[in-house]
Amino acid sequence: EIRQSMNYNESMADSKYSDSEEYQKQIAEGYKKRSVVFSTEEIARVFALLGIQGIEPTSISQATSGNVNATYLTADYVIKINKNKEHRSYLPNKIISDALGASAPIVKVVAYDFFEKTPYEVLVMARSPGTVLLDDIFDLSEAQQIALFKQVLGVIKKGYDITFPTFGRINLESESFSTYTAYLKHEFSEYMRDMRKQKIGEESDIQKLENYFYKHVGVFDDETSVFVHTDIHPGNILHEGDHLTAVIDFDSSIKAPKVRTMVSLLGLIENPQQFVEGTDLFSLYKGKKFLHFLPTLVQEFPDVFNDSQLLLKLNLLGLKEGLMWVADNWSEEWNKEMITRMLKEEIPETKEGLHESYYGRILLHNKI
Repeated sequence: EIRQSMNYNESMADSKYSDSEEYQKQIAEGYKKRSVVFSTEEIARVFALLGIQGIEPTSISQATSGNVNATYLTADYVIKINKNKEHRSYLPNKIISDALGASAPIVKVVAYDFFEKTPYEVLVMARSPGTVLLDDIFDLSEAQQIALFKQVLGVIKKGYDITFPTFGRINLESESFSTYTAYLKHEFSEYMRDMRKQKIGEESDIQKLENYFYKHVGVFDDETSVFVHTDIHPGNILHEGDHLTAVIDFDSSIKAPKVRTMVSLLGLIENPQQFVEGTDLFSLYKGKKFLHFLPTLVQEFPDVFNDSQLLLKLNLLGLKEGLMWVADNWSEEWNKEMITRMLKEEIPETKEGLHESYYGRILLHNKI
């Protein structure tokens, strides 16, 4: 697993600063600062507390860099550990595993604990066979890539069978909104608050973004809430050749409409380099696209792509996700660039202006 949820870090087309060596160093340093490290002796102790015996410290290794979780590997298990007692981080993995683990190629949860048997939140998963697609996707033919992508979409659609009466983050059990509009307003207001608190951006610019978002967000008033994996990218896909062995890392999954899935899927198609920023793989992915996935995506989700309001919905979701990363403040220079692009391209005065938005360029310019 390469990253948890940096799925919209490069949202508004070809940003020159994010291609720079300086920016890549900033992201790499950001990972180091935000990652929590445990000793292998402590990891072995946690395994034992959960009743999983015989794990020696010498058999435990830390997961690949670029991961903001404390994630460790053994020959048979993957374990994630979280010190934060304020809210859960890994619960969606257990929910999806309990519901679909026997019938779909997804993460198989062996144990889950939230400060009961251990002094942490802990997720233990069986280690799935296969290799991480992030490492070898360019070794596959386009036909093999498409075959894998279609299987991943099948898993996503199975997740839609899990429905909810409310909207919000699955990890926050107390977070419950009657409409998706209400949830988006809540999230957006938090990002605006954080931006003002950190003095990110000019107040006049923040108000322009707010006015646009609140004017249009009612388009989400009438939606159905389903289980949505928000972080689909090659680092969360395991395979053997063109056979999917597992979709993993459901940490940031939410109760949301199906269209929310398109944020990470279209990000994967248009700008996969965003998922390897700050890692050794960046130069391999830089400038690459997977536009040959688009016809399959449209074919598999006809109800989403037949929605007359699709571009507006994607535009608003992209605006919210982009501002989330701005508020998270990984890079001052990137923040400036992002806000400038949003003001120029993502708050059009007319419906036709959506054609030149980020998602408009992806879909309409590729004749979707």
